[in-house]
Amino acid sequence: MLFLLVSSSILLVSCGEELADDVIGTWTVISWTVEGAEKADNIKVKFIFNSDKSYEAHYGATAEKGTFRIFGRNLYTTAEGKLEKLVKFDFDEDLNMIFAMNRVGTSERMVLQKEME
Repeated sequence: MLFLLVSSSILLVSCGEELADDVIGTWTVISWTVEGAEKADNIKVKFIFNSDKSYEAHYGATAEKGTFRIFGRNLYTTAEGKLEKLVKFDFDEDLNMIFAMNRVGTSERMVLQKEME
């Protein structure tokens, strides 16, 4: 039993490290749905994830900076001076990143496309 627990932990940590490499880069939101309906406003949203585990998020004129970590398919962000937040993420067949979020009981889904460098 202990062996299975240790093995699972190692697998999740190594999977998180591998996924962290896939997340590194600049991502632009190409679709944002709230409760299954496309979000009405057309505000530009961009996330920048750096290899040093820092990130920036830009939402219109609003911006935040902080650190991130990945455990499994969970992305944890901690903005400067704020509490840690959790977003579940995955990748689709086009290698777009999908954020599945729960904002105070409201289901939200963002599709992000990686910018080419």
